[in-house]
Amino acid sequence: MRGLTTAGALLVLTACTDPTTMTGVRHAAMAPGGLSANVVSETSTALWERIITGEAGPGSLYQLYLPREWNGTAVFYAHGLRDVLEPVSLRNQDNLAAIRDQLGERGIAVAYSSYSENGYAEKDGVQRTHQLRGLYTSQFGTPARSLIAGHSLGGIVALNVAEKFPGQYDGAAVFCGVVGGTPVEFNHMVTTRLLFDLFYPGILPGTYDQIPSGFIIDQAKQAQIIAAITANPLGLLAIASIRQANLQFQFGPQMQQQMVTSLITALTFHGRGADNVLPLMNGFPFDNIGVVYTASAIPLLPPQALSGVLTMVNTNAPRRAGDPSAMNYVEHNFTPSGALRIPTITLHNNADPLVPFFHEGLFAARVSDAGASGLLVQRVNSSYGHCVFSVPEQVQMIVDVDTWVATGIKPAN
Repeated sequence: MRGLTTAGALLVLTACTDPTTMTGVRHAAMAPGGLSANVVSETSTALWERIITGEAGPGSLYQLYLPREWNGTAVFYAHGLRDVLEPVSLRNQDNLAAIRDQLGERGIAVAYSSYSENGYAEKDGVQRTHQLRGLYTSQFGTPARSLIAGHSLGGIVALNVAEKFPGQYDGAAVFCGVVGGTPVEFNHMVTTRLLFDLFYPGILPGTYDQIPSGFIIDQAKQAQIIAAITANPLGLLAIASIRQANLQFQFGPQMQQQMVTSLITALTFHGRGADNVLPLMNGFPFDNIGVVYTASAIPLLPPQALSGVLTMVNTNAPRRAGDPSAMNYVEHNFTPSGALRIPTITLHNNADPLVPFFHEGLFAARVSDAGASGLLVQRVNSSYGHCVFSVPEQVQMIVDVDTWVATGIKPAN
């Protein structure tokens, strides 16, 4: 996400074809929980001794990769958010295919699946990802070390799997994850929309808590947002100076561009929440009745101007109480407890426009409160973007988790 057009392209569905070739239906197995798991095809390559593709659960798909020289480690992977407008598939996402093959070259097995549904399907993601371990074991035997991994939404899927099924996983690798919890991520997006409407009224349809179904910030709408910011740049500086918005940017020549991209990113995903998040719950999970909007750590406005902005916002911001059932849903799907039981490494961009870096601080605090800091390593990539990591960097992190589990020696932050 390095430019303005990229933020508008977040909803483009980039389907990538897996390089393996499918041949023949083999047999049906039983996934954990008694779900039918049909093996659709099996093949092999120079790298992989066996590649099994199948169907499990209501509409979910999976693939299991066994390397020719397996070292006994298996990685069970959870993918990030996919829009409900996109078909359920096993498409490549976040460079998974390249990561998978580089892990295979190191003798590490890989298993991953779609979820049964797209959208913010954290609960379904936990079930589909955990069933991979049973499917893998039924085909290839029990791994010596079972690692859980995931990107973005898949990051908290991975943490939730580790919490729900202690003893079945040995280590976790979490990339750009929503590790501070679903409620704070939702608050970030809703607050950004609420503030945008205060400073730029009438640009977007609906309101912060009434989102039209099917709404997408396309290129035309993105251009309209940019035109409004160009006409009133102080509005953007005001939003970026309010702590609760948490707009992400780095000081330097790209600062303004990054601020705009971060704003559009938050507004884009807020808009898609009507279809991706709200159908999963009964109500709206946002409560700002007692919120006092305050200055960010490094405000971009002079003190007198900032004081006036905060007075205006606190006086005029619309208020609402969260719907209890919806608030309960986002809390349970999912806020990590921090009570780690297995070695865990996280990696985050220090300026992430979609899942802000503040998530890592919240997660570290919960882990510390639970007395589990000895099981956590947090790594920072100093570039702007969401999940903007090199493939070798990510592969090395998974290898480091595996080595930590095997040796008991904690790697460096």
